Amino acid sequence: MILNRLLPPGDIRAVILWVREQIMTPSGADFPIERIASDEAPAAEQLVRVRAVYARTLADLDITPQPGSSFTWCGALRRLPGLAIASTSCSAVRIVRGRALGDDEELILTATIAGRATLRHGGRTAELAPGEVALTRGRDATVAELDAQTRWIVLRIPLRLVAPAISDIDAILVSPVAAPEPLSMLLHYVDDLLASNGLERPETLNLAVAHVHEIIALILDAAQTGKGVEKGRGPGALRLRAIKADIVENACSRELTIVAIAERHRVTPRYVRKLFEGEGMTFSEFVLAQRLARARRMLTDPRSGEETISAIAFACGFGDLSYFNRVFRRLYGATPTAVRDTRGGAAASVGEQAGRITGVECGAAGR
Repeated sequence: MILNRLLPPGDIRAVILWVREQIMTPSGADFPIERIASDEAPAAEQLVRVRAVYARTLADLDITPQPGSSFTWCGALRRLPGLAIASTSCSAVRIVRGRALGDDEELILTATIAGRATLRHGGRTAELAPGEVALTRGRDATVAELDAQTRWIVLRIPLRLVAPAISDIDAILVSPVAAPEPLSMLLHYVDDLLASNGLERPETLNLAVAHVHEIIALILDAAQTGKGVEKGRGPGALRLRAIKADIVENACSRELTIVAIAERHRVTPRYVRKLFEGEGMTFSEFVLAQRLARARRMLTDPRSGEETISAIAFACGFGDLSYFNRVFRRLYGATPTAVRDTRGGAAASVGEQAGRITGVECGAAGR
C-alpha cells in the first residue's frame, strides 16, 4: 500500500488511525527486552557482544573507542511491530551505522539525553546538545561521534508511517530539533517499553507504539513548519492520551491515584486535573468508568462464573461492596447480580461510560 496516495500531507491523525489498524501486536507474541553491559564480558569480547545485540535488534554498528578512552557501554533494546528502540550510555566512541534492518525504508531518530553527539549523514553534519533530536534515513550510513558519558536513545520506524504528515523529509534530515515537551513524553514511553512497566498486553503495546509514532510525527511536523501544533495534536493532548492509556492498563490497582499518575508522567496533579477538565470530566470519573467497565466485563464473562460479586469488585479496585453496587446500578441501570444473570448484550464503550458517569459519586476512586 502506498500511504502517500491515500492520506493528505500533514494529516497526522489520519496517519495514527492507519497505524493502529496496520501495526497490530499479535496476541501471545513475545517481544523480549535485550540488555548489554560491557563490564559483563571479558575486555577482548566486549565490542563483539555489543555489536551482536544491536545488529539483531536495531542496526549493524561498527564501534571504535576514541583514543585514550576506556570503553564502557550499557544498553537496553527492544524490537516491536513498527518500532525498534534502544537506550544507551557509553564512553567516548565513534560509531558507523550501516543500513538498518528490514525491507521497508526506515527513519532513524536520535536524541541525546546527556552529553553531546555529532552526526554525519549524507554530506550533512549535526551537533546534538542534550535534549536535541535529529533524523536520518536508515538506507544510508551514518557516522556518530559521542562524548564520554553520553546517554542517547535511538528509535527506528518505517518511513511510511510518518511520511504523509511531512511534505519534505529531506529538508529536515540531520537538523537538530529542540522539542522539550514531546521529547519528555517520548522518553517516558521509551523508559516504560524498555522496563516492561505493565506494557505486556497486546492492546497496550499497540497503543504505546501508536503514541510513539504520533509523538515522532509531531516533532517532525514542528521541525518542518516551525509553527505551533493545532489543538488536539499538541503536547497536552498527547499527554492526556498517555495518561488515559496508563489508567486503562492499571485501572484495578489500589495504588492508582492522581499523585501516582502525575509522578509517573512527570507533571503535577493540578496539571492532570486540568487535562481532564478540558474534556468535561474529572480524573476520578474516568478511573471509576474504567473500573466499572472492567467489572461488567468480568460479570458477563463465563470464565469468571465461579467468582463472587464481592471478589470481582475487589479485583477491579473497589474496597466497599455497597459503594460498588450503588455506582454500578446508577451507571448501568441494573444491579451486578442482574447483569451476571443475563450475561447478554454488549458492554457500553469506554467513551460512553466516561460520558455517562459524570455526576455519579466517585467515592475513593482515583484519589
